[in-house]
Amino acid sequence: MTNVTSAEAQEQLPGWTVVDGRLEISVRAKDFEGAIEFVNRFADVAEEMDHHPDFDIRYNTIRMRVVSHDVGGLTDRDTKFAAELDKLIDDLELKRQPKKVSRTHLVVVTPDIEAILPFWKAVLDFKESGGEDQPTMLVDRSDVLDPVRFHQRAYANIPEDDVDPSGGPVSMHLDVFVPAEFAEQRMQNAIEAGGKLLSEADAPSMWELADLDGNRAYLRSEQSNT
Repeated sequence: MTNVTSAEAQEQLPGWTVVDGRLEISVRAKDFEGAIEFVNRFADVAEEMDHHPDFDIRYNTIRMRVVSHDVGGLTDRDTKFAAELDKLIDDLELKRQPKKVSRTHLVVVTPDIEAILPFWKAVLDFKESGGEDQPTMLVDRSDVLDPVRFHQRAYANIPEDDVDPSGGPVSMHLDVFVPAEFAEQRMQNAIEAGGKLLSEADAPSMWELADLDGNRAYLRSEQSNT
């Protein structure tokens, strides 16, 4: 098993989207019966390859998320599995829906992660995730709800204009992960809807946005800003 970068995975699998470090795809069948047929054959492939990614079915729409949980990232096992699913998608004539692929993180900014982490674990009943080289996160035990990520930063280091309407430092924001090909249009849509562009220094991999009350969202995509 070999690690695969987001760029390598995206190049090998143009029909899939790398979102938040995972290969994802949304497809639509003609009806519920067609969706179930796909899921049954999907299960056969998963058993044959001994790889069991996540999937969600809503009537005739199936969304799949492929990642190697045991190594905490993408590997050639994931790209091979996704390639097999591509064949199945084409065979059953399912329609790909790239615009329906996205993911969010609630990000809590605090000067002391250890002090507040127990509260959030208790109130959400999430489990802790992350490691030495990864951000501290709380994740849903069933991996259905989006995770909460913690970012440590001293309030003294927060710029003066980085405050909410009450005058206090911004302590939470939303990270929104979208497919690279739709990120800029999503940013434009947010501005046209009354939002404000605070920074595009890291575009096209990230735009910093805010609503009229100063609540912030970071629009992110898996692409280089160089």
